[in-house]
Amino acid sequence: MGNLLVSRKLARLARFSAIGSGLLLLGAAGLMTVEILSRRLFHFGLIGVDELAGYAFAIAMAWGFAQALFMRAHIRVDLVYLQLPAGVQRFLDVVALGAFTGIIGILVTHAWGTLAESLRLGARASTPLATPLWIPQALWLAGLIFFLICLAALLFDLMRALVRGDQALAAELGASESALRRR
Repeated sequence: MGNLLVSRKLARLARFSAIGSGLLLLGAAGLMTVEILSRRLFHFGLIGVDELAGYAFAIAMAWGFAQALFMRAHIRVDLVYLQLPAGVQRFLDVVALGAFTGIIGILVTHAWGTLAESLRLGARASTPLATPLWIPQALWLAGLIFFLICLAALLFDLMRALVRGDQALAAELGASESALRRR
């Protein structure tokens, strides 16, 4: 059954997206370092480094969310959760994952609207680079969509495990990290 889980296949892709996000941030940090050194040593700066670093951060963040999901790195407050019976915990797992999916769905909808508006207007950043805004927005939106797909797949797999009565798999998919450590 473990190999049939959609979320497990996506978790492998999420690892690659996290590596790509890390490389993007490393590249931005390298570019900022070059810019700082050029200002200090040669008294000139590179144009647009702060802008590009901002785009890199937003894009890397969006593409890194899925890996954080599968690593259980998103914040959960487990004080009461850990004291509840397993059945109530699974119910709360479904509610929490469903709510998280819904919130990210709303975010994706608004991000899509922002991208559509930028395309419609031919919007450009009001910076020396005059970056066409659709480029960073599309990359950011793609990361958010991937995260939404991962959330929906994890919710689907959790619900399927519960319907099949596989409580162990349901706990593995939905429980918090601290709850899994207590097992």
